[in-house]
Amino acid sequence: MSAVQVSFEISPIFQRITTGLDPERARAEVTARIHAQGAAVPDELIDEITAEYQKVSTMLADTGVLYSGSCFGQFDGDWSMGSLTIGLQPLSYRDPEVAIAGMTKILAAEHGRHADVSALTLPCGQATLVIRQSPDLRLPAEFSESGEDLPIDVAQLQAFIPVPPSSVPGAQTLLTVTFSTPSTDHWVDCELLVPLLNSIRFRPAREAELGAPSGAPAPEASPAPSIAGGPTAAFG
Repeated sequence: MSAVQVSFEISPIFQRITTGLDPERARAEVTARIHAQGAAVPDELIDEITAEYQKVSTMLADTGVLYSGSCFGQFDGDWSMGSLTIGLQPLSYRDPEVAIAGMTKILAAEHGRHADVSALTLPCGQATLVIRQSPDLRLPAEFSESGEDLPIDVAQLQAFIPVPPSSVPGAQTLLTVTFSTPSTDHWVDCELLVPLLNSIRFRPAREAELGAPSGAPAPEASPAPSIAGGPTAAFG
């Protein structure tokens, strides 16, 4: 299996997430970042943001990822947040298009009516896109008024991209991009991923280390996938 070097462009509204935070330190960091923007935020909203932030921070301490960041800010006058992770993992496949067809079919069956699953073409190759809303995240009891764990709806967009052999011969690697937000009314936030997805490029790791030319020029970007209606609005 060939080692893969991945390049991509991240919007400046995202800040890297500190790994391994406990709930107390996660809340302190979230609060500091919100107050730095000079705005008052309700405690219950800080609780929700902290729970999502700490969840991702803990995951990063346990799992190696290429990048993880978060964004906090106002969207149409309401506070919103999101987290972004980009990671690589092994995947056995002969043809990326066949792999995409299989993943799209399996994920569509797995999520049923609760997700929109589709295949799309990106400049870097074929991808499976999954958009769903899930109550998997729970607010810890110590942060809730009831003293019990509370479910929090989380909207999530994931793109699964098998590294094409045309970019990295012998690659058996899957790139996964995940954007999650408990601000489920702000689906337009997911349009922040469109420039990122279109910027992804793969090349052999050894070639990247030597600074050699990456070979054939990157294909021209196809029209941005339609993720949500309305205008793109950056926040942070």
